[in-house]
Amino acid sequence: MHKLKEQAQQMKVALLKGTLNDIGTILDYGFQQKRLMASNISNASIEQLYSTAIAAGATGGKISGAGGGGFMIFYCPANTRYQVIEALQKCSGYLREYSFTKLGLQTWTVE
Repeated sequence: MHKLKEQAQQMKVALLKGTLNDIGTILDYGFQQKRLMASNISNASIEQLYSTAIAAGATGGKISGAGGGGFMIFYCPANTRYQVIEALQKCSGYLREYSFTKLGLQTWTVE
């Protein structure tokens, strides 16, 4: 848990400094630390999605949500998102784009 607290502090620094490309590495650090906490943090499907995204150009990712469902979020620097999207479309799941706003993470809007 101390490592995840450290990850949150690293993320805060990256956001405050505007060094957004550090986010991928920080997310990967957190993913690796979570996997060390318990054997059921990940499974074969999650590992496949994660390794596919990394191989296609993402620099890190995060599992979000409760067991049995949820999201995986990936940070894709520069234009690597197109290769990551293409690679992940061959896997099961749905693509949801996100962007940073002054109010935090925005994944959808309500009209």
